[in-house]
Amino acid sequence: MKPKDLITISIETTLLTSLAKIGFKFSKSSLTFKRKVGDFVQTIHFQLNRHNQENVSAEFWTSFEVSSKKYSKWHQIEFGESAINDSLGGAMDWNIKDWEFPIINGKKESHFQIINENERENVLKTLKDNILNIGIPFLNNLSNWENAAYKIVEKGWFHSKACDFFLIAGNHEKALWALEQGIDYWKKHPKASFPENQDKIQLRLSKFFGKQVK
Repeated sequence: MKPKDLITISIETTLLTSLAKIGFKFSKSSLTFKRKVGDFVQTIHFQLNRHNQENVSAEFWTSFEVSSKKYSKWHQIEFGESAINDSLGGAMDWNIKDWEFPIINGKKESHFQIINENERENVLKTLKDNILNIGIPFLNNLSNWENAAYKIVEKGWFHSKACDFFLIAGNHEKALWALEQGIDYWKKHPKASFPENQDKIQLRLSKFFGKQVK
Protein backbone atom coordinates (compact mmCIF):
# COMPACT_ATOMS: atom_id res chain seq x y z
CA MET A 1 0.00 0.00 0.00
CA LYS A 2 1.26 3.47 -0.84
CA PRO A 3 2.33 5.49 2.25
CA LYS A 4 -0.31 8.19 1.73
CA ASP A 5 -3.08 5.60 1.43
CA LEU A 6 -1.89 3.79 4.55
CA ILE A 7 -1.72 7.04 6.52
CA THR A 8 -5.13 8.18 5.26
CA ILE A 9 -6.83 4.91 6.20
CA SER A 10 -5.11 4.92 9.59
CA ILE A 11 -6.22 8.49 10.30
CA GLU A 12 -9.82 7.69 9.36
CA THR A 13 -9.88 4.50 11.42
CA THR A 14 -8.27 6.09 14.47
CA LEU A 15 -9.71 9.61 14.56
CA LEU A 16 -12.72 10.08 12.30
CA THR A 17 -15.42 8.91 14.74
CA SER A 18 -14.02 10.75 17.78
CA LEU A 19 -13.42 14.03 15.94
CA ALA A 20 -16.72 13.88 14.04
CA LYS A 21 -18.54 13.69 17.38
CA ILE A 22 -17.12 17.10 18.32
CA GLY A 23 -17.82 18.73 14.97
CA PHE A 24 -14.72 18.13 12.85
CA LYS A 25 -15.00 17.25 9.17
CA PHE A 26 -12.24 15.36 7.38
CA SER A 27 -10.87 16.14 3.91
CA LYS A 28 -9.01 13.22 2.35
CA SER A 29 -7.51 15.37 -0.38
CA SER A 30 -5.75 17.69 2.05
CA LEU A 31 -5.51 15.30 5.03
CA THR A 32 -7.14 17.96 7.18
CA PHE A 33 -9.76 18.04 9.92
CA LYS A 34 -11.70 21.31 10.32
CA ARG A 35 -14.49 22.61 12.50
CA LYS A 36 -16.09 26.01 13.11
CA VAL A 37 -16.37 27.25 16.69
CA GLY A 38 -18.03 30.66 16.90
CA ASP A 39 -15.92 33.16 14.95
CA PHE A 40 -13.11 30.65 14.51
CA VAL A 41 -12.10 27.76 12.26
CA GLN A 42 -9.90 25.13 13.90
CA THR A 43 -7.66 23.05 11.66
CA ILE A 44 -5.64 19.88 12.22
CA HIS A 45 -3.37 19.05 9.30
CA PHE A 46 -1.31 15.93 8.68
CA GLN A 47 2.00 16.62 6.97
CA LEU A 48 3.63 13.65 5.26
CA ASN A 49 7.35 13.11 4.95
CA ARG A 50 8.11 13.62 1.26
CA HIS A 51 10.71 10.86 1.46
CA ASN A 52 8.15 8.19 2.37
CA GLN A 53 8.46 4.97 0.38
CA GLU A 54 6.17 2.00 0.00
CA ASN A 55 7.08 -0.76 2.48
CA VAL A 56 9.89 1.44 3.82
CA SER A 57 8.41 4.54 5.48
CA ALA A 58 4.98 6.02 6.26
CA GLU A 59 5.91 8.99 8.42
CA PHE A 60 4.00 12.16 9.27
CA TRP A 61 3.59 15.08 11.66
CA THR A 62 0.61 17.20 12.65
CA SER A 63 0.02 20.93 12.78
CA PHE A 64 -2.72 22.95 14.46
CA GLU A 65 -4.10 26.34 13.42
CA VAL A 66 -6.94 28.72 14.20
CA SER A 67 -8.24 31.28 11.70
CA SER A 68 -11.19 33.65 11.42
CA LYS A 69 -12.87 35.37 8.49
CA LYS A 70 -14.09 37.94 10.98
CA TYR A 71 -10.57 39.33 11.16
CA SER A 72 -10.39 39.74 7.38
CA LYS A 73 -13.71 41.60 7.35
CA TRP A 74 -12.72 43.79 10.31
CA HIS A 75 -9.38 44.65 8.68
CA GLN A 76 -11.07 45.57 5.39
CA ILE A 77 -13.50 47.90 7.16
CA GLU A 78 -10.85 49.58 9.34
CA PHE A 79 -8.00 49.88 6.83
CA GLY A 80 -9.61 49.55 3.41
CA GLU A 81 -7.57 46.50 2.46
CA SER A 82 -7.46 42.80 3.14
CA ALA A 83 -5.30 41.40 5.91
CA ILE A 84 -2.27 39.39 4.82
CA ASN A 85 -3.99 36.35 6.33
CA ASP A 86 -6.79 35.53 8.75
CA SER A 87 -4.73 33.29 11.05
CA LEU A 88 -4.82 33.77 14.81
CA GLY A 89 -1.87 31.44 15.19
CA GLY A 90 -0.88 27.81 15.35
CA ALA A 91 1.96 25.38 15.89
CA MET A 92 3.56 22.17 14.73
CA ASP A 93 2.95 19.34 17.15
CA TRP A 94 6.50 19.33 18.54
CA ASN A 95 6.07 22.95 19.65
CA ILE A 96 2.94 22.28 21.71
CA LYS A 97 3.50 21.92 25.44
CA ASP A 98 3.24 18.35 26.79
CA TRP A 99 3.00 16.82 23.32
CA GLU A 100 4.29 13.22 23.32
CA PHE A 101 5.71 11.29 20.41
CA PRO A 102 5.56 7.48 20.38
CA ILE A 103 8.24 5.09 21.53
CA ILE A 104 9.18 2.74 18.70
CA ASN A 105 11.54 -0.17 19.33
CA GLY A 106 12.41 1.35 22.68
CA LYS A 107 13.34 4.72 21.17
CA LYS A 108 11.46 8.00 21.62
CA GLU A 109 10.67 9.34 18.15
CA SER A 110 10.10 12.88 16.88
CA HIS A 111 7.40 11.92 14.38
CA PHE A 112 4.68 9.33 13.77
CA GLN A 113 5.88 6.31 11.79
CA ILE A 114 3.35 3.57 11.02
CA ILE A 115 5.13 1.40 8.45
CA ASN A 116 5.75 -1.34 11.03
CA GLU A 117 2.49 -3.22 11.50
CA ASN A 118 3.57 -4.45 14.93
CA GLU A 119 4.12 -0.87 16.16
CA ARG A 120 1.21 0.74 14.33
CA GLU A 121 -1.48 0.34 16.98
CA ASN A 122 0.73 1.87 19.67
CA VAL A 123 1.74 4.78 17.44
CA LEU A 124 -1.84 5.54 16.45
CA LYS A 125 -3.04 5.33 20.06
CA THR A 126 -0.37 7.87 21.02
CA LEU A 127 -1.50 10.08 18.14
CA LYS A 128 -5.16 9.92 19.19
CA ASP A 129 -4.38 10.62 22.85
CA ASN A 130 -2.24 13.60 21.88
CA ILE A 131 -4.83 15.12 19.56
CA LEU A 132 -7.78 14.69 21.93
CA ASN A 133 -6.01 15.62 25.17
CA ILE A 134 -3.42 18.16 24.01
CA GLY A 135 -4.12 19.31 20.44
CA ILE A 136 -7.82 20.09 20.87
CA PRO A 137 -7.29 22.05 24.13
CA PHE A 138 -4.52 23.99 22.34
CA LEU A 139 -6.96 24.91 19.56
CA ASN A 140 -9.70 25.82 22.03
CA ASN A 141 -7.37 28.08 23.99
CA LEU A 142 -6.24 29.82 20.80
CA SER A 143 -9.85 30.32 19.66
CA ASN A 144 -10.10 33.51 21.69
CA TRP A 145 -9.09 36.96 20.49
CA GLU A 146 -7.28 37.97 23.67
CA ASN A 147 -5.51 34.64 24.16
CA ALA A 148 -4.27 34.77 20.57
CA ALA A 149 -3.08 38.35 21.05
CA TYR A 150 -1.11 37.50 24.18
CA LYS A 151 0.60 34.60 22.39
CA ILE A 152 1.66 36.93 19.56
CA VAL A 153 3.17 39.41 22.01
CA GLU A 154 4.96 36.59 23.85
CA LYS A 155 6.64 35.59 20.60
CA GLY A 156 7.81 39.16 20.01
CA TRP A 157 6.36 39.70 16.55
CA PHE A 158 3.37 41.15 14.66
CA HIS A 159 2.42 43.42 17.56
CA SER A 160 0.07 45.32 15.26
CA LYS A 161 -1.92 42.13 14.73
CA ALA A 162 -2.07 41.57 18.48
CA CYS A 163 -3.45 45.10 18.78
CA ASP A 164 -6.13 44.26 16.21
CA PHE A 165 -7.20 41.17 18.13
CA PHE A 166 -7.48 43.12 21.38
CA LEU A 167 -9.55 45.77 19.58
CA ILE A 168 -11.92 43.12 18.20
CA ALA A 169 -12.25 41.83 21.77
CA GLY A 170 -13.09 45.37 22.92
CA ASN A 171 -9.99 45.69 25.10
CA HIS A 172 -8.52 49.06 24.09
CA GLU A 173 -6.18 49.20 27.07
CA LYS A 174 -4.44 45.99 26.06
CA ALA A 175 -4.52 47.02 22.39
CA LEU A 176 -2.39 50.05 23.26
CA TRP A 177 -0.18 47.87 25.47
CA ALA A 178 0.49 45.54 22.52
CA LEU A 179 1.62 48.46 20.38
CA GLU A 180 3.85 49.77 23.18
CA GLN A 181 5.37 46.31 23.49
CA GLY A 182 6.04 46.40 19.75
CA ILE A 183 7.79 49.77 19.98
CA ASP A 184 9.89 48.53 22.88
CA TYR A 185 10.81 45.36 20.98
CA TRP A 186 11.75 47.33 17.88
CA LYS A 187 14.03 49.64 19.88
CA LYS A 188 15.77 46.70 21.54
CA HIS A 189 16.00 44.59 18.37
CA PRO A 190 16.06 47.01 15.40
CA LYS A 191 17.49 44.42 13.00
CA ALA A 192 14.78 41.91 13.92
CA SER A 193 11.88 44.20 13.05
CA PHE A 194 10.78 44.87 9.46
CA PRO A 195 10.08 48.53 8.58
CA GLU A 196 6.51 47.67 7.56
CA ASN A 197 5.85 46.37 11.07
CA GLN A 198 6.85 49.75 12.46
CA ASP A 199 4.56 51.45 9.96
CA LYS A 200 1.65 49.27 11.01
CA ILE A 201 2.24 50.11 14.67
CA GLN A 202 2.30 53.82 13.89
CA LEU A 203 -0.87 53.56 11.82
CA ARG A 204 -2.75 52.02 14.75
CA LEU A 205 -1.31 54.43 17.29
CA SER A 206 -2.59 57.33 15.20
CA LYS A 207 -5.94 55.87 14.16
CA PHE A 208 -7.10 54.40 17.45
CA PHE A 209 -5.17 56.33 20.11
CA GLY A 210 -4.10 59.66 18.58
CA LYS A 211 -0.47 58.97 19.44
CA GLN A 212 2.90 59.00 17.68
CA VAL A 213 5.90 56.73 18.14
CA LYS A 214 8.33 58.52 20.42
